[in-house]
Amino acid sequence: MFRRLWKTKWLSRPTEILWYQWIGGIGSMLMLGVIGMLIGMFSPLLAQMTSPNPSLFLTLDEASWVASLSSPARLVGAIFGSIGVHYLGGKRAMLIAGCPLLLAWVCLILADSAKWLYGTSFAHGLGIGIAFVSFPVYLGEVSSSATRGALVSFAVSGFPLGSLIGNVLGTYLPKTTFGYIALAPTIVYIAIFLCVPESPHYFVRMGKLDQAERAISRYHPKVVVEEELESLQKFTSESNSITTGDRLRELITPRNRKAGVIILLLYFFMHFSGLNSIIYYMEIILKTSKVTAISPATVVVVANVLDSVGGWVAMSLADRYGRKPMWIISACGACVSMLLTGVNFTLLANGYNSHEQQWVPIICMISFRVFLFVGVFSLPSIFMSELIAPNVKGVVVCLANIFAGLVAFASTKSYQPLLDAFGEAFVFYLYAVIMLLALIFGMTLPETKGKTLQEIQNM
Repeated sequence: MFRRLWKTKWLSRPTEILWYQWIGGIGSMLMLGVIGMLIGMFSPLLAQMTSPNPSLFLTLDEASWVASLSSPARLVGAIFGSIGVHYLGGKRAMLIAGCPLLLAWVCLILADSAKWLYGTSFAHGLGIGIAFVSFPVYLGEVSSSATRGALVSFAVSGFPLGSLIGNVLGTYLPKTTFGYIALAPTIVYIAIFLCVPESPHYFVRMGKLDQAERAISRYHPKVVVEEELESLQKFTSESNSITTGDRLRELITPRNRKAGVIILLLYFFMHFSGLNSIIYYMEIILKTSKVTAISPATVVVVANVLDSVGGWVAMSLADRYGRKPMWIISACGACVSMLLTGVNFTLLANGYNSHEQQWVPIICMISFRVFLFVGVFSLPSIFMSELIAPNVKGVVVCLANIFAGLVAFASTKSYQPLLDAFGEAFVFYLYAVIMLLALIFGMTLPETKGKTLQEIQNM
């Protein structure tokens, strides 16, 4: 894969490597990796704290709140992130995201009760809200049409990689030690964004043309700076010429309304796929499935390793085969995985529990996560960076992330009540149906592969 990437036009020779684009991508990947570390840690942490005789005991209700509190906090973070992107730029907004993420690690280090863990989860959610508003905008503005899909997928791949690290360290290290270790990548990503320039789009919007020229020369060293600057001025002129009221009215125009609905549905399917519940409760799900052939904690680690592979596959395929095929394959694989998981729980409920049957939940849990990270998880951010018109991008990104926080909270918080009311089989059959609907929806998605932002807006 890396050999093929090296042979592409944008990596063919050292002088053609778009260094600043990829440095920004690395910083974004580290930021999402930090977010993933805490989420990955919650699976072993909640399993330990709800088992007999832990150092810090949580009831199932307390564990449910720890798992879900980050979602409503994401709503608040999305608002702050949208304001930051509009007035300060995407890069500075990502720097701001570092503050609640640092606070989350401090709360984890000090945690001696459920309330501290609530604080960890809430601060983490604030960071998620700001990060997921800012990084698609920033990468969408600094990348070229040939690298945009790969760059966003590369950044998103930091999430499963961080989740893997969080899961491994959370399993074998005390939470205090884990918290101190996690401060390091957080500080590194903040340092990276202190060194790279803001996006040229932001400088043009703010009328800072000299700084825009310098940013263009760094992010796009092979273009004619004057021509690129003129193109950006034309592209952003509409955004600068309308009032806030006009911008809100622009949301209901057919083109913007369609783009907004697509983004909202992408986030709906992503969160109601069952991803959040399985990430937080995977070890508990495997124990409920009576898996003894392999330690459930080991299966979670393997799943996190393969999640990272899925993220790299998404990076490789995004600008080669297009967005629509990735979504369809991803949703189809996730649907089959959830369907078979539901069948396994139906068999268990009816007294069937052979040794060979244990491999069904193991394979299904792993394959579900890998398929999601190939498309359903990464594509909302890619489309967020591409489909939204510049004159309404801040509003749509903010609303989309508020919506994402709501559906993430609803999905995660409803898992335990649905489980108690209807049983495991019903929950996983429900996830399978939702992924089937996602597959059908994928057939209607627009294809943006290889198009500039201007060309996408003219589709």
